[in-house]
Amino acid sequence: MVMPLVVLAVLSVIGGFMQLPFSKDLHFLEHWLAPVVEESEAHIGETWAYQNKYVLLGVAVLIAAIGIFAAIAVYAKGKLKPVEPRVLEQAWFYDAGAAKLVGGPGAAAFNAVAWADAKVVDGAVNGTGTLVRRVATTVRKTQSGFVRGYAAIVAIGVVALLAWFVYRGLA
Repeated sequence: MVMPLVVLAVLSVIGGFMQLPFSKDLHFLEHWLAPVVEESEAHIGETWAYQNKYVLLGVAVLIAAIGIFAAIAVYAKGKLKPVEPRVLEQAWFYDAGAAKLVGGPGAAAFNAVAWADAKVVDGAVNGTGTLVRRVATTVRKTQSGFVRGYAAIVAIGVVALLAWFVYRGLA
């Protein structure tokens, strides 16, 4: 894992040098990416962050310097006690937090979703299947396979249509 991190660190330093904020002539990265991102680029020229970019730059450098001096004080000089071994030992307390979430409200939410799936979703699917089966059983009884029965149904339909036309013609 060291080599990919080294490559990424070198490329980010190169990218930082390609976009130095001191002069418009030093914005090589901006000009190189312009054909790709020009239309989707956000115009931040009037924002507080753009107008105070040097203040933000100073704050970022100050925080980085504090981190560097704290690391020197803890690891090189041994003047401060390290705090991260417990945090790292507990995996950033992620497992404990996930266990509390899943064990408490997560379990209740899972049970509610499982109940809704079993009763509502599966109930709708199974209910539709049962309805189709009952209707098919009833309709299947009308399908005897005898041509005489089908001819009788067609004849009844023809008589019904004639009666309807006669009734409409008289009305």
